[in-house]
Amino acid sequence: MTPSRRRFYGTGSAYQSKRKDRGVKVVYDVLATDQLSALLCTGEGRYFQRLHRSMFGFLARLSVFVKRRKSKKTHSQTETIPTKPLQPESKGPFGSLFALIIGIDAYEAPEITPLLGAVADAREMECYLTAKLRVPRMNIQTLLDGQATRSNIIKGIQELTDNPSITRNDPILIFYAGHGTEAPSPKGWEAEQSKIEMIVPQDYRATKDGKRVGCIPDRTIGILLQQLANAKGNNITVILDCCHSGSGTRDGFRRVRSVEANEDIPDDLDIEIWGTSEGKRAKIPAEFKYHGSASHVLLAACASNQSAMENNCRGVFTQALLDTITTLGVENLTYASLIKHLPDLPGQSPRCEGKNRDRHWFTTRVSRNEPFYEVKKGSEGYVLDAGSVHSITERSEFSLYKEPSIMSTHLGKVTARSVGPLTSIVELSPGSSPDLPSPAFAIQTVFGTAKALRIHLSDDPKLKSLRDRLQHEAESNPHLYALTNHEDAKLHIGIHEDTVTFAFENSLIRTLGLDRIPFRVRLEEEVAIIKIVEAASLFIRYLNHHPTYLDVDDHIAEQGSKEPVSVYYRKLERRGRNKWGEEAHENGNLNKNYQVDVVGGLTRYGLKITNNSEEDLYPYLLLFNCNDLSITSYYAPPTVKHIDKDASLQKGGSITVGYGDGGGQPWRHVVAPAKGTSKDRIVRDEEDLQVEFFKLILSTKPVDLSFMEQRSPFDQSARDDTKLPEPVEMWNTALLTVVVRKENASR
Repeated sequence: MTPSRRRFYGTGSAYQSKRKDRGVKVVYDVLATDQLSALLCTGEGRYFQRLHRSMFGFLARLSVFVKRRKSKKTHSQTETIPTKPLQPESKGPFGSLFALIIGIDAYEAPEITPLLGAVADAREMECYLTAKLRVPRMNIQTLLDGQATRSNIIKGIQELTDNPSITRNDPILIFYAGHGTEAPSPKGWEAEQSKIEMIVPQDYRATKDGKRVGCIPDRTIGILLQQLANAKGNNITVILDCCHSGSGTRDGFRRVRSVEANEDIPDDLDIEIWGTSEGKRAKIPAEFKYHGSASHVLLAACASNQSAMENNCRGVFTQALLDTITTLGVENLTYASLIKHLPDLPGQSPRCEGKNRDRHWFTTRVSRNEPFYEVKKGSEGYVLDAGSVHSITERSEFSLYKEPSIMSTHLGKVTARSVGPLTSIVELSPGSSPDLPSPAFAIQTVFGTAKALRIHLSDDPKLKSLRDRLQHEAESNPHLYALTNHEDAKLHIGIHEDTVTFAFENSLIRTLGLDRIPFRVRLEEEVAIIKIVEAASLFIRYLNHHPTYLDVDDHIAEQGSKEPVSVYYRKLERRGRNKWGEEAHENGNLNKNYQVDVVGGLTRYGLKITNNSEEDLYPYLLLFNCNDLSITSYYAPPTVKHIDKDASLQKGGSITVGYGDGGGQPWRHVVAPAKGTSKDRIVRDEEDLQVEFFKLILSTKPVDLSFMEQRSPFDQSARDDTKLPEPVEMWNTALLTVVVRKENASR
């Protein structure tokens, strides 16, 4: 990767903008004053921005050449300004971060409305990285105006993939500020609402080598990001300050970052990129939405039906984002929590998407603590922004804090008095602060009336120590599990030689053929066993979690729909060695009465969810693996600041998971082999089948259910880990059973 080069002209205190045949080239001035500030001239295609001194702190490390013009008729001559000796550039905690920063104000096509703040946004982002995070400047490639051609943008991402200086899981940032657009999906490009989204390069609509330059579609960006993640890990952050509504307008210094794309998009556009085996296997016609993507985290300025605005020569979203992360510090934020901390942006609902949005910024560290819920004063008392869909029950208790951190001021406690689908009414406990800030933040401490997992232990005397410890833990955590007799138990703990065994006393799981969990743990590993029991408790609780009221089904029945959704489970066929056909065509619906029976192997699968109701829905898809107790998110709606009309699963619409614009890769079902010996802490036994449940949770408002996810407790390996009408508050679930049989195993 070649860092962007800078040239410095003149001795004045203003930036100059030199137009070239192919766009605008920005030329920096060296300022004689300590306070570095600059005004780019006003007028069409010329801009102004105030810059802080820290933005060009690197000048002290350069020998700057200043070109002085004696007159219009004489040649220019240069002189060297002496500087202090070069000092080694110190690296901050993000010294291994690499970035591609793109900002476009002036477009080559005269009919495209120029922007006023995209270049300024790009410079401010660069300034934040170098001055605040102390990212080495050589790690940053910046493409501004005429540099940000279609070929250069694509090349910039590819250079990150090929850069030998980037090691696996180094943080990578791709920032784009400029116009966006949308167009009808070309033939064979499966997409939500039959639309694809695109970013607009500076040379869009220009003619080069006899061909007209097009936009860069989401399909191309998607496979480039997947290739980057495969090579460098998925610690990738993508920030897009643009919109795709195709309604580009201007009003003084307020402008919309979108243009209309009037031409048809060829169905083989960029086939040299996505037509590789990777592109075919992933079938990546993905929108930037890419909800299920594990390759990157996306922060977008607005919903697809909204406009990304500029105001006073800055992007509203980028300015708010930089102000927030500067004030709070990226080390204190996850990607998802940032959205909640952003100020309200009129007409814009920023969103965070991607499987890894619970990671802390620019790291692979995941925040999996118990979630904080907002508490606000309402007409009926204090309202908790969580309901039965979050597993809240009556008499659940919460500790209150001034900020979403247990290190902030403790304000007291509240108890759930009335639990609704998505919100709850809570009352203050004695001794709590009578005047709560709005909002206050609550973290759950007691599970209320939720049923504990009933456990039975074998009478073998070798289990006496474990039984005593479990009894003590059960008394301390009565909401998690309790010891009981064999007839009432849901989990049985036995012993085989010197190892502890686990078996579900669940009629459905046993009927499907899974008699016991295929893991054994050495008897002396009591701490590990306690963690397994706790994981099993949460696994059963969330698997059996469903609405306790009937108004969801009644509401849908009134609208004439028998089922709120239909699920099509499809096999993705492979063409040739390590290649997949461009079209992931269906091979019959494998979903038979909400059960899928397959043979484990190399076959890839995906599914399609269709909304048959009259409500816009937000789906959350979790995979419960009964063999190892893991709960994995396969699809999640974006994290948003406010509810908008851009629901993930709109009425009459559909989404795909594992292919298409739903994001993510196709998956395989595999029956794992035996692993370990009697000397190991944990042993995996031979198994003939694997029982999994896809749990689809649907709601009429976006909810964050990431707290339900959990790693397998048997896994010892490390892993990277405008006001709208109020919709009826509802949620519901559907359960799709997947039985994976070992090849040649009897049914």
